[in-house]
Amino acid sequence: MTPPNKLSIVLPVRNGQDRIERRLEKVLVALAELGIGGAEIVIVDDGSSDATPRILDQLCTRFSRVRVLRHSRPRGMEAAGQTGLERSTGDLIFIQEADEDLRLEDLRRLLKMSEDLTVVAARAESSTRPASPELLRRLRAFGTNADRQVIARSDPGHQQSLQMVRRPHLQTLAGPKGDRYRLESSTSQSVAIETA
Repeated sequence: MTPPNKLSIVLPVRNGQDRIERRLEKVLVALAELGIGGAEIVIVDDGSSDATPRILDQLCTRFSRVRVLRHSRPRGMEAAGQTGLERSTGDLIFIQEADEDLRLEDLRRLLKMSEDLTVVAARAESSTRPASPELLRRLRAFGTNADRQVIARSDPGHQQSLQMVRRPHLQTLAGPKGDRYRLESSTSQSVAIETA
């Protein structure tokens, strides 16, 4: 797995006074579960107008590995992610694309992908949607009541994304010989079961 001092996690936030501390604590717990102790956490405040800046200052005092960057006015979550990418120090950077909780399963999936050193960047996109009828029939035939559980927990249309970027590869691509490389893209899908 990646050396802890080479990993950064970027969390964008805007007007998150009621949720940013909980989001950060979830990330810290996830990193501890994965055995990653020294990751840098970069929180990018995208021009918050509530108490978020004050709360972020307190979190920096409590947690030495947390850094805060600020946009003076709202520029959007994508811009906040870009600011975090540019200013983070890790060789492997994870960027939460929205002002939401980081999904541990997405982080695990991307960490596994990072073991392939040819991967420049990857994205885990999780969306809640009902499972296919074929899958539900198969689960019922096996003796589960998963069809009732899945439907009850579905939140159609909700989507989360986490990006992983490998800084040394980006630097190579941006360098004088970067145009000599060709990038390939692939997509895979999986179904995950989460506990409530």
